[in-house]
Amino acid sequence: MGDWEWPLILFTILGQIAIGIILMLWWLDRKGNHLDSQFFKQGVYVSGALLMVALLASLFHLGHPEAAYRALSHLGSSWLSREILLFLLTFLAWIYLFLLSRHLTGSRVLGSSTSTTTTAETAAGGHLTGRRSLGLGITALLGLMGIVSSAMIYVLPRVPAWNNVGPVLFFLLTTGLLGALCTLVLGQKSLIATQKKFLLQFALGCTIAGLLTFSIYASMLSGSVEGTASLNFLLNSPLFWIRALLGWLTPLLLLVSILKNPQADKATLILTVTLLASLGEVLGRALFYLSATGIQITALF
Repeated sequence: MGDWEWPLILFTILGQIAIGIILMLWWLDRKGNHLDSQFFKQGVYVSGALLMVALLASLFHLGHPEAAYRALSHLGSSWLSREILLFLLTFLAWIYLFLLSRHLTGSRVLGSSTSTTTTAETAAGGHLTGRRSLGLGITALLGLMGIVSSAMIYVLPRVPAWNNVGPVLFFLLTTGLLGALCTLVLGQKSLIATQKKFLLQFALGCTIAGLLTFSIYASMLSGSVEGTASLNFLLNSPLFWIRALLGWLTPLLLLVSILKNPQADKATLILTVTLLASLGEVLGRALFYLSATGIQITALF
């Protein structure tokens, strides 16, 4: 069995939340350009902070962090090299979003100080909004490619529990679930009702997909001795059942309740769902590493 890999747990989970927030911002923006400038700025700041912490955490997994740049020389053959490059490009794209958020906020404040808006100001605002959507889309695309590269590192023939589509789906579902929920938390005062409903439905879909994906994944593990050992470890671990309760069942019930009851205290419930789902994903990622039979994850540098 594997070990608790806290640097990797933090890197993957926090990085996926960061990309998930940017992805949700892009999707909301392209659906009608109704993103408040302050909300956009807040989302960019939070996603950037999470991304920086994730990248810092990843360095603690390396034996020689100062030599990480050498991995870039193996782009043709190494998913790790591609992961490093794509996350660096994602961070550079985020810097563009950061600079753009400052311009958008400044232009909004400037426009609010006058009673009329000139044609030039309107054109400038529309140009900045277009750049915002493009910047969000590019950053989200690079981030998603980085997440897929991260998952592909674990698709290894010598580890039957990982040698399938499971790692890719798990990583992407975490991105969607926690990205949508964290965007909801950040946008409680800024998002309109239809935007909140979309994010709630998206989070619910990811939760249901997570349950179905694990069910299929579990059935695939029974095809080998090592896979069966991994499955037995999961099903016999109290952590797995805590993960199922906190990360799947409870969020599923709460999300359905929020969507069905418009009068509910949504702010409190959404925060509760986000915290439970986040804890569930952390436990799920820990179990992902712990249940790997026949491999010991070690530093590559």
